[in-house]
Amino acid sequence: MEDDAPVIYGLEFQARALTAQTAETDAIRFLVGTQSLKFDNQIHIIDFDDENNIINKNVLLHQAGEIWHIGASPADKAVLTTCYNKTSNSRVVSCAAVWRMPTDWETASHESPDDTAHNPQTLELLCHLDDSAHGNAACVLWEPMGDGKRVISLADNHALLWDLQESSTQATVSSTATLEGKGQLKFNAGKWSPHHNCSQLATANDTVIRGWDLRTMSHSTSWGHAFYLRVTLRRGMNHCK
Repeated sequence: MEDDAPVIYGLEFQARALTAQTAETDAIRFLVGTQSLKFDNQIHIIDFDDENNIINKNVLLHQAGEIWHIGASPADKAVLTTCYNKTSNSRVVSCAAVWRMPTDWETASHESPDDTAHNPQTLELLCHLDDSAHGNAACVLWEPMGDGKRVISLADNHALLWDLQESSTQATVSSTATLEGKGQLKFNAGKWSPHHNCSQLATANDTVIRGWDLRTMSHSTSWGHAFYLRVTLRRGMNHCK
């Protein structure tokens, strides 16, 4: 691989959302969500062939709005979540939803990155993760080692734990946690820890990283004056970066 040329994949629209398809074990696959105000947004499914050092791709339409966050189910490779912006009553609203890829997308022919003749299929909406009482959704986190039936959404200063039912077509809030303090606090990022039986959550807001115990949905620890772009977790909640 040291002698191989770098592999570059170009997007038609701007993108700020990227995730690995963790439930896919036979391929190196990533999902990318686009942001466009004028055109239908897209989910790009990118397969990397490491033996031949090439990329294959497929494109699905995400007509709901511009994508700010994307997450892949750890149990079902066809299921994903997005946080997206849409316009409602002349104002921008941030929403979250669970989607399923079309059943035949993987059997469709993969074209080269330069082929623009493909007619994209549309994602199937399974359910919304919207609770207007708790504000605008910023991101959705899947339970890392789970069966694809629990997610956490961060909306303004609230963390909502959802139970997904009926093949992810229904979602109910099972518990919530609230970020309290002076001013209008909002979560900027979060990470669900795969350790300790997936009972720990780390969140970031402004310059503070906080740890939460999901068993009680209570604040457990914090680190102040932090500079971050994202949150990752290693074994033990005292290791955050």
